[in-house]
Amino acid sequence: METFPGKVVHAADYRSAEGFKGKSVLVVGGGNSGMEIAYDLAVGGAATSIVIRSELHLVSKEIWNLAMTLYRYLPVWVIDKVVLLMCAAVFGDTARYGLRRPAVGPFTMKATATMYPVVDVGTFAKIRSGEIRVLPAAIKGVRGRDVEFADGQRHAFDAVVFATGYRSTTKHWLKSDDGLIGDDGMAGRSYPDHWKGENGLYCAGMVRRGIYGSYEDAEHIADDISKQLRSSSKPTHNNGSA
Repeated sequence: METFPGKVVHAADYRSAEGFKGKSVLVVGGGNSGMEIAYDLAVGGAATSIVIRSELHLVSKEIWNLAMTLYRYLPVWVIDKVVLLMCAAVFGDTARYGLRRPAVGPFTMKATATMYPVVDVGTFAKIRSGEIRVLPAAIKGVRGRDVEFADGQRHAFDAVVFATGYRSTTKHWLKSDDGLIGDDGMAGRSYPDHWKGENGLYCAGMVRRGIYGSYEDAEHIADDISKQLRSSSKPTHNNGSA
C-alpha cells in the first residue's frame, strides 16, 4: 500500500461519503460494515467496488427480526429453512451477483460459529443494478493506483476503505465488568441479551452485527435507562406505619 497515492481509511475511521463523490473507491470486506459503507458511498456518488471473497447470508431486517422471534419456539433447522425460503423470495439467487450463500443455514452459523448474516440496508439493489461492482477475488498486489486481484483482474482506484474487522481494547481499561465483556474485548454474552451488565454498565455494537446492530443496542439501552428513570421518580406512599 505504500505505493498507493490515494486515500486509505479503515472502516473505524469512515464517517461519510463526503469527499468521495466522482471517485473510484474500493471497499475491502463483505461483512455488515463493508456492505453498509459500500451503500453509503454509492448513494454519495462514488464509483464503488467491493471485495467479497467469503460466502455470506444476506437477509433483510424484517426477515432476521422474524427469525429471532421464531427462535423462542422452533428448532434451529426449521428457522433456517424458513429464513432461506423468505430470502429466496426477496433477493432471488444472490450468487448471480457474486454473493454466494454458505451450505450451512444462517441460524446454525450464528449458533455454532458466531458468524452473523449481513443485514441488507439497500446494498443488494445497488449491486443488482450495477451501481456497486462485486469483485470476488483476493487482492494480489498494489502498484500505484492499480490493484491486482488473484483472478487476474486489475482496476485503478482513487481510494480504498478497509472493512476488515476490529480488535477491541476494552479489557485493557475496563477491569471489572461482571461478565459483560469477554476475554476478546467483545460482548461476553450472546445476542440478544448481551447489552446490559450490572451497576448501570451497558455495551453497544459489540456482537459484530454492524451499524444496524449498534442502533438496535442503543435503542435497548435508551429504553432501559428511561424505565429506570421513570421508576425512580415515582412518589412513595406513606401508610402511616413507623
